[in-house]
Amino acid sequence: MLICPMCGKDYPPETSERCPDDGYLLYALGTDDGKKPLGPGDEVAGKYALLAEMPRRGGAGRTFKARQIHLEREVELRVLPQNSITSPQDHARFSREVATWGRLRNDHLVRLYDSGFTADNAPYMALEFVDGGSLGAKLAAEGPLSLPLVRTVAEHALRALEAAHGAAVLHRDISPDALLMGRRADGTPYVRLTGFGLAKHMGDEDDDPTAITMTGQVIGNPAYMAPEQIMVGTLEPRTDLYALGVTLYELTAGRKPHPGTTLAEMLKAYVQGTPDPLRLHRPDVDPGLEHFIARLMAHDPAHRFGSATEALEALLNGDERLDIQPTLPPSRASLPGVTPPTHPPPPTPGAFNLPLVVGVVLAIAGGAAAAYYLMR
Repeated sequence: MLICPMCGKDYPPETSERCPDDGYLLYALGTDDGKKPLGPGDEVAGKYALLAEMPRRGGAGRTFKARQIHLEREVELRVLPQNSITSPQDHARFSREVATWGRLRNDHLVRLYDSGFTADNAPYMALEFVDGGSLGAKLAAEGPLSLPLVRTVAEHALRALEAAHGAAVLHRDISPDALLMGRRADGTPYVRLTGFGLAKHMGDEDDDPTAITMTGQVIGNPAYMAPEQIMVGTLEPRTDLYALGVTLYELTAGRKPHPGTTLAEMLKAYVQGTPDPLRLHRPDVDPGLEHFIARLMAHDPAHRFGSATEALEALLNGDERLDIQPTLPPSRASLPGVTPPTHPPPPTPGAFNLPLVVGVVLAIAGGAAAAYYLMR
């Protein structure tokens, strides 16, 4: 039997190598000699006792609540697909990723405790356990968050990004599933950022377009990618801020800012127009928070906050309504790293060559997964 590590569906052995629904590589589950997949009651590497399987928190693989046997503490154990790391390059990349995550320290970052391989050569990572679950799961179960909680999420996520960017680390995969919420002893909520499996160290010249948790796929979820990231591959702190803006919009409105159920539909809406004002879907949102989220997800990176620190200061000091330019989709020539053509003349400012842009984006994404669905 073959299984998709993203959606969890299983398929007969004669199925093609990729999931028909989302384009992920399929992996063999079990063998003819009677081996069964990992589950509650099993041990991993002689160090972790699996207690229960947990909802997926972004990326491929499976997530378990486990007990670290010798230290008697609960951890979150992420087990990636078996044999997903085979070449020396894969091993080197995995080592870089866990080293990147492991050196980050902040109250709003989930800590990485340990990593290694199971007896069946499946990579695993042992993480700090946050009991409250992901904000993606909370959104699906309860609907949009309260506005005070949205502000708390924004503050804590920005503190996490401030620490990560200060250590020259880009997250690249921010979404509601990457934000975990717990409660302190006094009942107040706290949020921690997880999911650094796609993280990139700024200045790392080895920018292989694959990552161990998304092998064979576009790095990150295009629904949360900044325009310049999708179109020309620009990666900088403001691309993480854009993803956070989309995440906050979704947590506030209960829907993503760009509609669609397939990659093509979403991208068409993404480049054809601006998202609805947040107040149309959340009438009680205050203007300051609405402007703050709009500035985080401005299409032109020059119109976003320059850093997580700047955004955090604006949020805490009540300066969310700093003047911002309309978040119109920029022309391709206005994006960083793109030289405007001399002939034919560049488009009128604000204009958009839709077939060209959709073609560019689909060429990038289609190479990895032509039928990759974004919406849940």
